[in-house]
Amino acid sequence: MPLATVKPLARWRWRPWGAALLLWSVLAAALPVPGASADGWFARTIRPAGFWSGADATATLFGQLPRDTIVEILEGRPSPGATRFLARELDERNLGYIEAIVLDPSDPPPGEAIPPPASFRPFWIATLKDTPLLAGSGDSIATLPQFTKAMALTPPETGRYYIQDARTGRVGWVEGTQVGPGGAPTPEDEVIWASPAFATINEAYRPWWVAAHRVTELWSATEGGASFGAVRIGEQFLVMEAQKAARLSIYNPVTRNFAFVDAVAVGPSAGPKPAAVEVGGWVGIVSGERANLRREPHTVMAAAGQVVRGDEVTVSAWVEGEELEADNRTWARVLSVRRKASNGKWVDVPLGDIAPDRYLYSGLIRPAPLVDAPLPPDTSLGKGGARWIDVNVTHQSIVAYEGTTPVYVAPVTSGRPGWATPLGVFRIQRRVESDTMLGSTLLRLDTREVPDYRLEDVKWTQYFTGDGTAIHTNYWRNPALFGLPSSHGCLGMLEVHARWFWDWANVGTPLTIHN
Repeated sequence: MPLATVKPLARWRWRPWGAALLLWSVLAAALPVPGASADGWFARTIRPAGFWSGADATATLFGQLPRDTIVEILEGRPSPGATRFLARELDERNLGYIEAIVLDPSDPPPGEAIPPPASFRPFWIATLKDTPLLAGSGDSIATLPQFTKAMALTPPETGRYYIQDARTGRVGWVEGTQVGPGGAPTPEDEVIWASPAFATINEAYRPWWVAAHRVTELWSATEGGASFGAVRIGEQFLVMEAQKAARLSIYNPVTRNFAFVDAVAVGPSAGPKPAAVEVGGWVGIVSGERANLRREPHTVMAAAGQVVRGDEVTVSAWVEGEELEADNRTWARVLSVRRKASNGKWVDVPLGDIAPDRYLYSGLIRPAPLVDAPLPPDTSLGKGGARWIDVNVTHQSIVAYEGTTPVYVAPVTSGRPGWATPLGVFRIQRRVESDTMLGSTLLRLDTREVPDYRLEDVKWTQYFTGDGTAIHTNYWRNPALFGLPSSHGCLGMLEVHARWFWDWANVGTPLTIHN
C-alpha cells in the first residue's frame, strides 16, 4: 500500500479536523481495505500511541490511541527501513500507522477472527549482556546495556535480528546469540529510561580545583591586564578551561567572578569542604519544571542528570554552595529519587555512576506535607505527663508532648549549613514577646562571617541557649520554604505556630533537638 494514503480516524473526538480530513478521506476511498491474512496479528498499545498517515517522517499525525487499545496489524513486518506498522483501529475500522515500540503482540479481542499462522511476527527480546548495535555494514553504532528491551522487526538473517531499541528508538542489527525472549516495556521502564543514569553528559572538559600556595594576584587577562586584587595562600578556585598560557582561567566561588591567575602560584586541590548539616533522609518534591543535578553545589559544574517536577527526592545532607537566591546558599545532597509512572506507581529512579554525589539547589524543592509527628527519640523527658518539646532536624518538625502524647506538630526552619542548630537537650531559659534581632551579635568561627541583618518585632521568642538560639516567628521567610533549613541557628516558625508554643510552654520547658 502506498504511504500517506490511509483513511484517517473518522470521529476522533478530542482532535479537530479541517479540510485536510476530507482530502485524506477521498484519497483513501479509492484504495482497497486490506483483509485478514497470514501476516496479520493483533497488538495492544503499551502507552498512548501516535496514529499516523504513513510510515515515514513526512506523515501527518491523525491523533493518539489511548494506552491498552487493541489494534489489528495488517503486515508481518514494516516496510524496509521503516519502524511503523500499518494498523486498523477496531472500533471504527480506521487505518493508520503505529510505531513498533508502542505495541505488544496480543490475542484478538472477543468477536475478532484469529489470524492464520504466520511465518514471522514481530516479538520482544532483551539483551543478555552489553551488546553492540550494528549497522548493516557490521560496524558498531551504539552499545545496548544488559537487559535492554527491543522489538525484533524481521526474521533472523545470517544469525542477526533487525531490531528497534525501546528506550532510544534506534534501529540496527544484533547478534542472535546475545539476545533472548523479553517482555514489552512497562511504565516503570519508561521512568527508569528518563533517569539521570541514562543522561548524556558532555565530558569534553571538567572544571578542577586549585589552591594558591603563595601570595599572588587575580588578573583581567591572560597577559598583562588589570589586577583584581591579591590572593591569599589557601584560597581555592575552579579552573574553567584547559591551560593555554602562563595564566589559568578561573572561577572564584566566593565572589562568583571569572578571572585569571598565574599557574605557577597555584596547585591542584581537592576543593573546599563545604559546611554541611547531615540528616537522616529528608523527603521533598521537585517544584521546578526541570532541574539539573550537579556534581558539586555550583552551577558552573557539569550537570549530572536531571529531575523533573513532581519527583520525590531523599536528601542525605544540606550543603553550603553557590547562592542562587538572596540569602540562600543551601544545596541538597541527593541520596535517591523516585518518580511516579503513568500507571500511578512510584519507581526508584537510578542515578547511575556519572558522579559519586549529586546536588540540587534547595530553592527548587519543597518539603513533603507534614501530616503526623515523626517518631520521638527514646528519652526520659515527659515523665509523669510533663510537657516537653521534640525537634527533628531531619524532618524539620517541632512537636509538643504531654508525657508520651503528641498534642501539636508544626514545621520549622532550622539552621542552614555553617549555622547548624545545636543538637542535644536544652531548656527554655528566657522569653521575649517581641524582640529585635541583630546579625552583628553572631560570629561564624570557620569563616569569620558576621551576618548583616536587623529584624524587628520578632514575636513569641523563647531562648533555649545562652548565645541566643531560640524558637520564634520567621515572618521574613517564604511560607512555602518552612520545612527547609534556612536560619542562622534558630528554629523559625509561622506566627500561628510560634504563638501556640508561646502559650503552651514556659521557662524551664525542656526540648530535645536531634537529626
